[in-house]
Amino acid sequence: MKNSLLFLFAVLALVGCESATDLPEPPHTPRVSLFYLLTPAPQDSAFDELFRQRQLYISSSQSVFKGEQLQGRANAAVELRDAGGRVVERYRPVISNYVSSYGGDPGYYRPILGFRPQVGQAYTLRATLPGLETAESTLTLPAAPNIESASFQSRSSSNPNTSYSYGRLTVTVADDPNAANYYLVFAHLIDAQGKSLAYGSLEPDNDNQSSSANIEQVQLSSARSQFNLGAYGLQPFADTNLNGQRLTLTSNIRYNTGCYSQGPCPSAAFIEVTVSSLTADTYNFYLSSRRYNDSDGNIFAEPAPLAGNVRQGYGLFGGATDATYRIPL
Repeated sequence: MKNSLLFLFAVLALVGCESATDLPEPPHTPRVSLFYLLTPAPQDSAFDELFRQRQLYISSSQSVFKGEQLQGRANAAVELRDAGGRVVERYRPVISNYVSSYGGDPGYYRPILGFRPQVGQAYTLRATLPGLETAESTLTLPAAPNIESASFQSRSSSNPNTSYSYGRLTVTVADDPNAANYYLVFAHLIDAQGKSLAYGSLEPDNDNQSSSANIEQVQLSSARSQFNLGAYGLQPFADTNLNGQRLTLTSNIRYNTGCYSQGPCPSAAFIEVTVSSLTADTYNFYLSSRRYNDSDGNIFAEPAPLAGNVRQGYGLFGGATDATYRIPL
């Protein structure tokens, strides 16, 4: 016991000693850095409202010792090629008045040819910045998920003054037994014309969740969390232990239209459920981004590098194919 105490005091004494060590800056070659989720869905206004962060974003890497905030690059040449090597899509920087809705960052790009990728087909993204090596990555778009059913059961709230409506959302997906599958599940409010409610919100009611094992299997993600890569709002799920089985999300939720004015307010006509089928690289990127953010600022955490798939560059070229189901309210 005495020896143990002496050892502890010695360790504490060493910890109390301050010392400075100069570390050499590791070599760094600047490369293209990008993020993009290719999808068959048209990139219209509805897409922007729900999946803005799926758009192509391009920057360039810098040394780990630089403390400057990374800035997007608006001078990249970007093209998408099919399996035969033909250019099927090109991209241009988002115009200036549109950039303001993205926090002023000029790194976002939009497709200009209107090409609609097809599931089961391979595509290669190539991006070049002046003075940097061309970065590229290849993927095959996954098949759309099979949503068997979705339902919503309303319930009353114990708070008569709340602006929220409450209920229980259930979604069942038939998993393909012939492939490894990776999913995200979203839900949002739309009006009778199918337009998303601009200020509406729909989220898990974490104060009133049950202990159902299904919640541990598939969890509801926040679509709006994708504005910031969705490290905490996205809940990716793999069918590793449930291949070929029915996958069920059962979650208590709450929602409101986001209208607090005295005039007429928009009415929510449907809950629209979106199930996204992801490529394996996309799934791994979302998992690694959660680990990366969990370890941020923790000097005792193990290294948590982001998983990427871009050759001669950094970042993710991912893919997502969606299926939707509308539940009348």
